[in-house]
Amino acid sequence: MPTTTYMVVDPRHDHSFRIPRPDLSVSIGVPNACNQCHQDRSAEWAAAAVRRAHPKARLGYQTFGETFTAADRGAPGGIRALGAMMGDSTQSAIARASALQRLARHADRTAIDTARDALTDPSPLVRAAALAVLERLPPLERRAALPLLDDPVRTVRLAAANLLAPLAADALGDHAPSFERAAAEYVAAEHFNADRPESRTNLGNFMAERGAAAAAEAAYRSALSLDETFVPAWVNLADLQRMQGNEVEAEATLRAALEVSPGNAELRHALGLSLVRQQRGADALVELAGASRAAPENARFAYVYAIALHSSGRVREAINVLESGLTAAPADPDILAALAQFLAETGDERRAAAIRDRLQQSN
Repeated sequence: MPTTTYMVVDPRHDHSFRIPRPDLSVSIGVPNACNQCHQDRSAEWAAAAVRRAHPKARLGYQTFGETFTAADRGAPGGIRALGAMMGDSTQSAIARASALQRLARHADRTAIDTARDALTDPSPLVRAAALAVLERLPPLERRAALPLLDDPVRTVRLAAANLLAPLAADALGDHAPSFERAAAEYVAAEHFNADRPESRTNLGNFMAERGAAAAAEAAYRSALSLDETFVPAWVNLADLQRMQGNEVEAEATLRAALEVSPGNAELRHALGLSLVRQQRGADALVELAGASRAAPENARFAYVYAIALHSSGRVREAINVLESGLTAAPADPDILAALAQFLAETGDERRAAAIRDRLQQSN
């Protein structure tokens, strides 16, 4: 059987037999079995050959590729298609869980309602993915997840404990003992993998959510002692300092991180936000611009940079940044809403109306 190399060094044989779909290679760019052998031919040639041999389409059972691609590309209707997929009982649990993971990036009311319904799904994959969507809610609105603290599957219990960590004991109510048990499991799991900076950073985040600032800082610094280039530990440490009212210290942390990882987009974005909070607008724009240029695929960086430009009176430049951001995320609701507003401010009502129509279609 043919092999695919995973994680750069691990070639694995593919023992599955599926209906070849070169038509999907044409439409969404996925590989297909035909062209793995006929490498001198195009996907269009392979798709035409399949149509000649089988005039009646045979699509197989994996029909979620187009839905995922539409959502990933921000195509109009992509989010609605994910919601419809969640209601399709013929889809596999892993496909529906993957749909929820994509919904978590948007978390509008439809996504939240879909996730709440999925909390009682028979599949633990789906239940755990539903919890990720609810992370977008304020802590007190996450209490629908309280029963999952006693879920029979450990992965789900850990995800529920992480989601509910910000809740005070009185908000947990009768579920407080269940939370303490699940929280202990979560901490033990991260300690088990404490040779990795990811686990120590996860532990720091959990402690920060619980209000244990000293323990959170210790976890972040221990993560950096393992790998000083691990950006999430730097960013979360700076955010912890911000929450404690130490904005100057947070700035110093981010500048120290940039000495280790020069030009990192996430660090520059975080530094720009710190400078905004310190009312150092000109310096903030430099960092936010650098982040947006370094990661043009990140729609959030473009949006924040455009808002900062608009706040400084540079409306035309803000519009240009938002229009560039739409290249990476054509249906991003924040970018579309801001662009419509800024165009209207310049008197370009025709283009503003067109953008508002796109925004409506994307919902």
